[in-house]
Amino acid sequence: MLEFIEALRFLTILPLRAPFNESALRKSPRVFPLAGLFIGIVTSISFLIISRISTREIASLITLFVWEVITGGIHLDGFADTLDGIMSRRDREGILEIMRDSRIGTFGATGIFFMLGLKYLAISNSGVPVYTLLLSPVIGRFLITLSIYLFPYARITGKGSIFSGGIKREDLLFSLIITIILSLLIGRIRGVLVFAVTVISGLIFAGYLNKRIGGLTGDNYGAICEFAEVISLLLL
Repeated sequence: MLEFIEALRFLTILPLRAPFNESALRKSPRVFPLAGLFIGIVTSISFLIISRISTREIASLITLFVWEVITGGIHLDGFADTLDGIMSRRDREGILEIMRDSRIGTFGATGIFFMLGLKYLAISNSGVPVYTLLLSPVIGRFLITLSIYLFPYARITGKGSIFSGGIKREDLLFSLIITIILSLLIGRIRGVLVFAVTVISGLIFAGYLNKRIGGLTGDNYGAICEFAEVISLLLL
């Protein structure tokens, strides 16, 4: 339970009153998919309510806004910073320096535009948008957990450094089982297939970032999550 609370505290803007537990936070990536499910439930409820009083397009747009608000836009910001860094054609240190900069560059702004645009189109054109909204945040957060386990952290310090070495094989397996079960319950066989394709695509993206930077950062985790979400949204 403490791990889930810390996962929600880290991945959302919920004002949780429970005392901070650093040990639980280090282990919290194992339940990141459950935090993703919580986000999916909120966005699904948003879509259901708004679609009853407005058009599907408006419901999709407002739901996307709710999605970014509840997460504080941290993953989208990480995606923008990652694009600015890797598109700069600089060396490792140059990329890391650019990603530290709080300002968003041309590539980052363009990336945000296309990411939000793709998500909007995927939601508004989905055959069963509620299932899509429920499952894609789950898969996206599992990719963060998987990336933390597989790749080293690229900085000495940083927001994501607390997870370095905190995830063991049994934690990854627990997270994997949760994600597969949720994929099957929400999307049935299609959900599991989408999960598999998204994991493969996400690993290719994460592997590329790891090769360019020599590890991953918190911004990269956010970028991988956004990448996985949009892939799963488009496929579901």
